Amino acid sequence: MPAQVFEDNSVHLYFVSALKLALAKTESTSGQTKIIPDPFNATQDRLLRQVKEGTTDVTWAVTSVEREREHLAVYFPLARGLLGYRLMLIHPNRQAEFNDITTAQLKKLVAVQGIGWPDTDVLRFNGYRVEEEPFSMLFKLIHNNMADFFPRSAIEIQNEVDNRPQFNLLIEKSTAFYYPSPMYFFVNKQNVRLAERIHRGLDIALKDGSLMALYQGASFASSAEQLLNAHRVIELKNPVLSKRSIYMLTEYKDFLISH
Repeated sequence: MPAQVFEDNSVHLYFVSALKLALAKTESTSGQTKIIPDPFNATQDRLLRQVKEGTTDVTWAVTSVEREREHLAVYFPLARGLLGYRLMLIHPNRQAEFNDITTAQLKKLVAVQGIGWPDTDVLRFNGYRVEEEPFSMLFKLIHNNMADFFPRSAIEIQNEVDNRPQFNLLIEKSTAFYYPSPMYFFVNKQNVRLAERIHRGLDIALKDGSLMALYQGASFASSAEQLLNAHRVIELKNPVLSKRSIYMLTEYKDFLISH
């Protein structure tokens, strides 16, 4: 499994703990497991390639049709849909401009996203202007007023601001996006037994309350929901969501967060 996927360690530990919980819940029927962190702190795209190649057994990522085509997805919304709630990073001197901004005005501005992120396709499909840049450049572009806003998930954004005191960054205070963007575990397409075991374990943990308890104990969960409560939410369509994922949203609707 990955050594690290999210910058925020509490977020990373939640997914690690969810994986361990799922495996523990199925230990009596499927046997013991040994979890070994990848010795290299690879990027998310690299981890997905390693899963496809068979050198990593499991990773987690926001889903897309392409990712589900290349890997075997465990169709369970691990973060209760929180990855689909996107707040905006802006330069602090721009807040007044955003206070009463309309959707039409927002679409005239330039957002930035990382290269190859599924979110870029979502934003463009809904009529927003997006420039793709290396992740290492994105915060600097906002700091230098070379881009207007940088949508980030509600579970990541506060930690990213706190970890970059060298940049002038502000979590925009009025508007957020929402589009269904579930985070799944992914395994190699040949590893059907592992995918089925993880899914079965997550379902057991959801039913007995242990998964919800794990989520509620994660520090990012309460802070993300508090951030969202102060924002109006603009709903977007997600064109990179598969039919299976759309069905999953209905199947687990009671577990998903709604605003």
